[in-house]
This record gives sequence, structure tokens and C-alpha cells, in this order.
Amino acid sequence: MTKTAYLFGEIHGCEAVCLKEFEIWKDFYDRGLRHLFLEIPYFYAQFLNLWINSEDDLILDELWTDNEETAGNSVFDKEFFIKTKLFCPKTVFHGTDIGHSYDTTGKRYLETVSPDSEEYRLVSENIEQGRKYYEKWQEKCGESYFEGSREKAMAENFIREFDKTDCDIVGFYGEAHIFPEYGANLGIFENMCSLLKKHYGEGIKIVPELLKNLINPLSRTEIEIKSKKYAADYFGKIYTPYDETCEYIEIFRLKNFGNDFERFSKKENFIPEMIYPCNINDNDVFVIDSLKNGKSVMIQIFICDSFSEDYGKITTEIVLEEK
Repeated sequence: MTKTAYLFGEIHGCEAVCLKEFEIWKDFYDRGLRHLFLEIPYFYAQFLNLWINSEDDLILDELWTDNEETAGNSVFDKEFFIKTKLFCPKTVFHGTDIGHSYDTTGKRYLETVSPDSEEYRLVSENIEQGRKYYEKWQEKCGESYFEGSREKAMAENFIREFDKTDCDIVGFYGEAHIFPEYGANLGIFENMCSLLKKHYGEGIKIVPELLKNLINPLSRTEIEIKSKKYAADYFGKIYTPYDETCEYIEIFRLKNFGNDFERFSKKENFIPEMIYPCNINDNDVFVIDSLKNGKSVMIQIFICDSFSEDYGKITTEIVLEEK
């Protein structure tokens, strides 16, 4: 039987991405697809499958407590799951990542299954994947083979789950796991999607799509910079759990600014294109508003002005003082 894996490359914890992902999944669901593959551990997905058939959200709340301050634990991700339960209630979740949160979520799920069951074996293997990964993280952080070992495990987990199905599936994964050009700077030289294509050859269709190609502005607004007002596209919030200075950033792309920002000097600070939820083009100007406790704490302006072999297009911060 011919079947297809539709794989979408995302950035994590992003409002615009989560909204688009639900729109995509709802469309596929309405066409009859039921199996949703995610960049989460096997045991996490199994908890989601229990939750989606439950009468309350206690299981989902426990998962959020277990995974506080992780990239996929934003309010936008939680809203995605809640809407999925409401509008796509027959969704079957498949987790194909290594065993993150193995000592909390993994341990708790292991206690719910029989020690002599196949489920117990799969959960134990997933936990061990996570344990080994984080041991290497402590020892060899940043070395390429350690990220490569995760990609290999993710591909093996995906193949196991995909081979269980006899139908098309949809998957949402970080850009680096789907597109090699986004993984090189993370030490990923043969990513999950590449390994899947190599394994399945022409027998199975692997269809990768860069999610930011599909994302439109959430709204239009107006921003004042140095006493001049500019129209701007708003691309929503991105959760920043590893940044102590803020909780979210908001991203705006300015319009009709002409040559207004050419006269300003630049800092060494830059943001690569993979961080943005939208496509970026040469000379685009972005306003980044950092938020903490719902309030703006820092506003920065970046211009797309260079290219890096490691990062692709780069936006560089400018200083709002004329040269």
C-alpha cells in the first residue's frame, strides 16, 4: 500500500505556528487522516491519547507541570491540544522523539503499564534514549555526534510508529529535523527526515514543507520609531523559556520604510532566519519587542543584511543613533 508522511518543519513555542498547525491538522483530519506524529517522547504521546479520551484536562495539566520552561510548553501549544480534543477528537498521537522528561513523565507513565507488556518495553527504551542523551549532553555538549545520535533515534522511533499504520500521516517537527540546512549549525549533518528518505526510498512518500512558507501575518498594526509611524505586519509571540530577561518576544515586520534605516550603525548582535516564524527577505526590517509579566522590557530593530553558510540569512541589530 502506498502511503505518505506529510512533515512540516516548525519553530517551537510560536503563536503563529501553533495556529497554522491546528489549521493544517484540522484540514487533514476533515479529509480522514487520524494519525498525528509529533516531536515528543513516546510516553508523552501515550498520555495524550489517554487524555483526549478523558472527560477532563487533568492529564494535560500534569504534562504541562512536568515540562515547565521547555520550548514546546507554551500556552499556544496547550491551546493547540485543547482545540484538537474539541474539534478532532479521534486524533491518535504518536511521539517519536527521545525520552525527554524521562524522570518525571516517563517514570509516571511506566508505573501505569504491566512490566511484562510490549508497552512497558517501548516506554523503557524511550526513557533510556533520553537518559543516554542527557548524559552525553553533560559530557560532550555541542559535539556533532551527540545530536546525530538523537536524529538516528528519532528516525528509528518514527519508522516503528509509521510502520504500524496503513494510512497517510501528518507530522510537526522542528525545522532542523526536517531540513538539513537548518540543522548544520546545531551539529546535525544527517537529520531525521534524511534518514527516513534513505530508509524508505521510493516506496513511501516523505513530503517536507517549511511551515513558515505558509504563515501570513496575524494582524496589521502601526509602530512609531523616532517620531515616524510605520505600518507593520504582526507575527505574534514566541515563547522564550531559556531567556531570563523575558518570557515572550513579539515580532513585527515593517512596511514602506524606504531608506530610513540605512543611516544607522549596527551591533554585533544578530538573529538567524530559522528563529523567525515567517519568511525573511533582503533588507527586511523587524521590530522585536521583549515581554515580561505582560509588559514590554526591550525593543530592538533588526535588518536583514547578510548571509551565513551556517545560519542562512541573518538579521543584524541596528542602533537608533545616526552615524
